[in-house]
Amino acid sequence: MPSLFFADLVREHCHEGGAGALTPAGALPGHRGFADAVPADTPFHYAIAGIAFAGEWEAGTGRIDGAGRLARDSVAASSNGGAAVDFTPGLKTLALTVGADWFAARDASAAAVEAALGGKQPLSTLHPGTATGAADDLITVRRGEGWVNIPIASFAYQGASGAVTVGAPLACPAGSAAAPALSFAGDANTGLFNAGADAIGFALGGMERARMTATGLGFGTTTPYARVELVAAASMPGLGIGAAAGAQNLGLELYGLMDSLPPAQARGFVGIGNSGVGIAGDLLLAPRSSTMASIRFLTGSAGAVERWRITAAGTLQPGSDNGYDLGAASMRVRTIYAATGAINTSDARDKAWRGAPDAAELRAARRIAAELGFYQWLGAIAEKGAGAARLHFGVRAQAVWAIMAEEGLVDPIGGEGDADGARYAFLCRDEWQDAEGAQTRFGVREGQLALFLIAGLEARIAALEATA
Repeated sequence: MPSLFFADLVREHCHEGGAGALTPAGALPGHRGFADAVPADTPFHYAIAGIAFAGEWEAGTGRIDGAGRLARDSVAASSNGGAAVDFTPGLKTLALTVGADWFAARDASAAAVEAALGGKQPLSTLHPGTATGAADDLITVRRGEGWVNIPIASFAYQGASGAVTVGAPLACPAGSAAAPALSFAGDANTGLFNAGADAIGFALGGMERARMTATGLGFGTTTPYARVELVAAASMPGLGIGAAAGAQNLGLELYGLMDSLPPAQARGFVGIGNSGVGIAGDLLLAPRSSTMASIRFLTGSAGAVERWRITAAGTLQPGSDNGYDLGAASMRVRTIYAATGAINTSDARDKAWRGAPDAAELRAARRIAAELGFYQWLGAIAEKGAGAARLHFGVRAQAVWAIMAEEGLVDPIGGEGDADGARYAFLCRDEWQDAEGAQTRFGVREGQLALFLIAGLEARIAALEATA
């Protein structure tokens, strides 16, 4: 029987007339409109009832066409003797309903099914049915010319707990990656097979993806050399570890005891993924217990040397006092954000004091002050354009160096960019080798240079005051 669309409480009023499509003009109170409830061009049962002309009515199957009108495709009953009614313009209702012919068709279909089954013998016996088996159940089978009873425990059967019980060890054929011995009904080339003596192969999609041997478990290799060995394919990550959203456990935990470390330092773990204190993608290094612990970074070839440490209090410090740099001449740190300024050691006990600047140094300081000016970094201009690159204020290191050399305080910069003999710490020159050969870069220690310029300014002010 036909299956047509149905929705509850769909009824609108209409004022149009004619024997063709009619346009709904708004839902009646407590009802929905066709546009809100019925998909376009989807057949359904309709009923049209005249109000202004109560003698006009019609029921049948139709649909809402692309223009939103009720297209009357087939008339089942009407005030026009079962034919389409040429409605008189005036108030009427359009409703989605279920026609009497649909109920008649449904009853006829059910009666036909009952009649077809009436003379058939059921497949089951007349005994009561059960969904599970018991170990002492018997199954009657044909053997030779007679019949025998076999305990169900000799087979695989589903017990009362819902689990399938196998009454004896399984002896499967070896199988292969393409046809595993143990597979799944809907995925025949995925499962387990005997890959060799004392070896189990794991097949997915007809290909061996892992193998367990007496040595260990191998992923991407059939001959693991360790308890677990993973060999990644080209252009694939070897291992990805994470944790579900909101998980309190870390994705990876490594711990153990090392003879070379005291027990208090030995137990710890590396957490990768989502933990209770991080977000997805975090690398969390933490102790396994509440014991205060630090994170140490060691490098070296002949022997591991501690280079940096994050203490239990959160301080980042070098492995030895005044031992390591942050960045390098060819690998500079871009920006350092700090709530307060840097603290430089200025302890008198660590200094051999020389005293105030001499006349040549004061002349150099006054000349360097005249070199102060605004500038833009060439890299910023290339990236942002001259109009957007920020203005910085300072000096040009080579100009400072030249003034110091002209006052006889340092050796001048040579034609190849060398500058030997610079005894003043605020003058910096670094060199390194890269793929393009020897490289150099000049710089200044701005804090020391600023104090040097202040000394020159103070001397100039004192001279002016002396002549006033």
